[in-house]
Order: sequence, then structure tokens, then C-alpha cells
Amino acid sequence: SLARALTSSSTKDDIFMFFGADVTHTTCSRDKPSIAAVIGSVDSTSTQYASRVGEQYPARGKISLEIIKDLYQMSTDLLKLFAQRNGCFPNKIVFYRDGVDDGHFQKVLDHEIRALQNACKALYMNNPLPKITFIIVKKRHNTRFFVRDPNTGNFNNVQPGTIVDTDIVHPQGFDFYLNSHAAIQGTSRPILYHVLYDDIGFSSDEIQSLTYYLCHSDVRCTKAVSIPAPVHYAHLAAYQSRDADSYENDRRSTMGGDFDDDDDLIQNMGSITLQEVETRLIQLDPSIQDTM
Repeated sequence: SLARALTSSSTKDDIFMFFGADVTHTTCSRDKPSIAAVIGSVDSTSTQYASRVGEQYPARGKISLEIIKDLYQMSTDLLKLFAQRNGCFPNKIVFYRDGVDDGHFQKVLDHEIRALQNACKALYMNNPLPKITFIIVKKRHNTRFFVRDPNTGNFNNVQPGTIVDTDIVHPQGFDFYLNSHAAIQGTSRPILYHVLYDDIGFSSDEIQSLTYYLCHSDVRCTKAVSIPAPVHYAHLAAYQSRDADSYENDRRSTMGGDFDDDDDLIQNMGSITLQEVETRLIQLDPSIQDTM
């Protein structure tokens, strides 16, 4: 269970907070905003989550970045809510980030991890700062695993919980593939995880087990899902918030636009810097903003 993962010999006295983040982009109109969502757990069992969502407008004629410009404000709000609900701040933070391709890892290190660290510094003041582990969740790749039945010769999907962390991963990186779910149809797609920053000091077994257990905590399914619950919630919040927000900006195009749920192609289609991105936090209804 998730509780067992959080009560190992190295973590049983710690207070964990889990974050998930994602950005969705429109694929048909450059004038429509990208939607960035950050989700954070707000209870001691790490099963209740709150959301913060914002719009990101690029300069006219350019495609928006994947980087979340307002991560500092979003994470600050969620950390405050965690403290209100629990009477203290977490001393360990695990952050799952979806939709970042290999070429943008350094930008995530330079901006998003630093924004999270700065938010903690502003809130914790003279108290010890939390340790942070930041993990990239990559769904879009061409790697598949299968096993051959020695009796029939048929090829089948690997069992849920299968982990591959040798031979085909980066020799110097902290990477692993996890097939956490059972495919309903066809070949299951494992998820590639890049541990981009690890201040907590997880062992491979600890972070892999924790990630796998988080795939079982999604309230929308009674079985394990393909990605950890925080990042799945972030994707849902980003995708659905464009409908919840009634704000009409005159920069929006009248063109229709579908939203892309993963962004490796979108973020490479235009040269743009963070300074060129205009942002606006979306004020969701109070009845849903602090609960998922």
C-alpha cells in the first residue's frame, strides 16, 4: 500500500506532500492559451488533492512553452493549504511532472525546481527546508515490453508492476520503466520515469515502489492506472479547466482548437522565452478548487 511505502525505515517519521503538474496546448490555434495545472496532496494520507490552474499566452504568432511560469504562486498556495489542513508544512516533497521532452530537462531544472525551492524558502522562513524529489513522467515513446509463453509460443503483455531499470535506460541517469497497469486491449505501454532531482535520496527500490503504489491511489479506478494519481489529476485539471473558465479574452481566436494531452511536438514549434509568456491564474469555484 501507499502507507507502507511511506513508512519504510528511512521515511516513517516524515511528512510527505505529493505534487503533479501538466500543461495542455491547443493544436489548432496559436491565439488560444495553454492551460497549466499543478495538483498537491493536502492530507496526511496523501489521498486528497487540491488544484491550481492558470492560462499561459505566448507572444502572438508563437507556440507556448511547456514550462509552467506561475509555478511559484501555484505551489505557494498549495503548500499553505497543506499547512492549514495538517498544522505543519511537509518536510519531504515528491513532484511528478508530465509532458517534458528530453531537450527541456535543463529548463525545468532552471525554472520549475527553482520556483518550488523559492516557494519553500518564502514559507518556511527560519525552519528547515523540505527535501525535494522531482520526477519527469514520459508517456510518449516507442518502447514496449512483452513476454513469450513457452507453452503456446504466443506473445503476451508483461505483468502489472513490471520494472525495467537496467540495460536499456541511460547509464548515468536515474531512469526506469514501470508497467503499472493491465492493458484492456492491445500492447500495454510502460511509462518512462526520469528522476531529474533527488534531494531526498531515495533508493531505486523505494522510488519505484512509491511510484507504483501511487498508481493504485487514483479514485477514478479500482485498479492500478498507468501513471501516478497526482500527475493523472493534473492532466485532468488542465484539460477540463478550459471549460470551467468563463473568462473571455479578446486575444482568443474564434477558431476552434483541440487540446493536445502531451506536448513534445508543440513546444518545439516556436522559439519563445518565459518573458514573452503572459499568464493568468484561473479562479475556479471554491467548491472544487481545494478538492479533487
